[in-house]
Amino acid sequence: AAVSDPETTNFAAALDPFEAILLDTETTTNKETPERPLEVVELAWFPLGKTAATSGFRSLYKPTMPCTFGATAVHHILPEDLLDKRPSAQAPKDLPRAQYWIGHNIDFDWKALGQPNVKRICTLALSRSLWPKLDAHTLSAMIYFTLGANEETRKRLRNAHSALADCEFVLDLLGVITAKTGVTDLAMLWELSEEARIPKVWTFGKFKDQPINAADRGYAMWCNKQPDFDPYYIVALKRAGLLR
Repeated sequence: AAVSDPETTNFAAALDPFEAILLDTETTTNKETPERPLEVVELAWFPLGKTAATSGFRSLYKPTMPCTFGATAVHHILPEDLLDKRPSAQAPKDLPRAQYWIGHNIDFDWKALGQPNVKRICTLALSRSLWPKLDAHTLSAMIYFTLGANEETRKRLRNAHSALADCEFVLDLLGVITAKTGVTDLAMLWELSEEARIPKVWTFGKFKDQPINAADRGYAMWCNKQPDFDPYYIVALKRAGLLR
C-alpha cells in the first residue's frame, strides 16, 4: 500500500534500490537565497514502473522558517498543517537509493534535498526542447497540451502542486516524451535530457531572446567568471566557439 507520513526516519534504508524514481517536492520558498535556503515541506516519490496508488510515498515536514507567501500560493500548505510533523532535515532520509531521479525542473528538488549523487532526467528541459513554440512549459501547461484542454484534464489538475499528484503528471508527460522521441532506455533518456538542458537562446541579459552565438567573447568570458553561472550555458558558449 502507499506510504504516507512515516513515523520512522529509516524508512528508505529498508527499501531495495530502484533504477529510477519519479520525484517532487514542495518547499518553503520558490527561490533560494543565502538568507532563506530551500527547506522541504512535502516530499513525494514512487518507483518508475509502479503506481502512486500502490507504491507512492508522501510526507509533510516542519521547516525552521515559515513558507513565503509565494510558495504558499503554489502548494497551499499552511503552517498549521506542519505543526506536528518531523523536521524538514529528515526529508533526505526518506529517499530510496536510485540511479535516476525524474521530475519537472528536477534540479530544484535535487537542490532542496541536498544535491545527492544521482542522474537527473528533467521533463521541463525535454518539453522546452521538443515543443519550443509553446507559450508555457509548466507541468500544468504541458498536461493540458498533451492530454487535452477538457473537463477531465481540468479535474485532474485541481490536485496540481500536491507533490504526489505532480509525480503522476510527470509520468503521463514522460509517456508522451518517450513516444515522440522513441527513446525508452533510461541511459539514452538521460543523455537526451542533458542535451535538452543546453540552451540555444539567451533567456536573460543583454542578449535575451537572441541565439547563444549572438554574444561576444567579452560577455562569454564574464559569464565564465561568475561562480554560480549555469554550467549548461558555459557548454553552449564553448559550442558556439566563444569560450575554449
